[in-house]
Amino acid sequence: MRCKVPEGACHSAENRLADQTMARKSESEKGCHDGMKVRVRKVERLQQELSHVYWLVGPPCAGKSSLADALVATYGWQLYRCDDRYEYHASIATLELQPTFSKITRLSSEAFWMRPLALQLCEKIQAYQEEFPLILADLLAFSKTKPVVVEGSALLPGLLAPLLSSPHQAFGLVPTPAFQVKCYLQRGWVKELVAKASGPEQTFALWMQRNVHFAAFVAQEALAHGVLAIQVDGSRSLEEHMKMIEQHFHLI
Repeated sequence: MRCKVPEGACHSAENRLADQTMARKSESEKGCHDGMKVRVRKVERLQQELSHVYWLVGPPCAGKSSLADALVATYGWQLYRCDDRYEYHASIATLELQPTFSKITRLSSEAFWMRPLALQLCEKIQAYQEEFPLILADLLAFSKTKPVVVEGSALLPGLLAPLLSSPHQAFGLVPTPAFQVKCYLQRGWVKELVAKASGPEQTFALWMQRNVHFAAFVAQEALAHGVLAIQVDGSRSLEEHMKMIEQHFHLI
């Protein structure tokens, strides 16, 4: 016996299916909307918590450390150097939460330096991205009674920009390739470090190539996210850079 489908049954089923689909879509959209609102509230809270923090960003050999010291000496600010916390952060990094950061800090000197250039650059950026929450945790523990100046290569503009209450909280310095190489060659520990590799000259050349690409990445990110960044080529004095920063931070 053939089952007869009542008239309108298919149409009713289609309507029910459409209603269910729309209901699931509405729930999904509501979940996304709620999640977005939570993220916005978290960012707004961090902006408020970090409103007393000023950031000096950029690759190595741009003068960030000297300028941070000058701000501390002139205005009595608190100081946070990312490099000073690197080893501690490396010691608490886990493969689950900070896989790249954890991996590269455990590489031997030879394995670290002999990675292909593209991989070095990619993993450097990924490691900084993974370390950034650890830096934020440190800063949130600082006293809010006076400003904090933070300096370091780990401060990527794309991560930093959403946390700024004002664009005048961050200033970038990006060295030219020639100035960066010149600066590195003046640092005694650099020769000691590359001497541990099987090919010191090749290692240093690869290191500088990576830094040139990283500097370009930071400059592009700063431009894309509205973080003011200037080029450093040695033509301006520390005092000139200091005045530019004071003006940008609205200190003078």
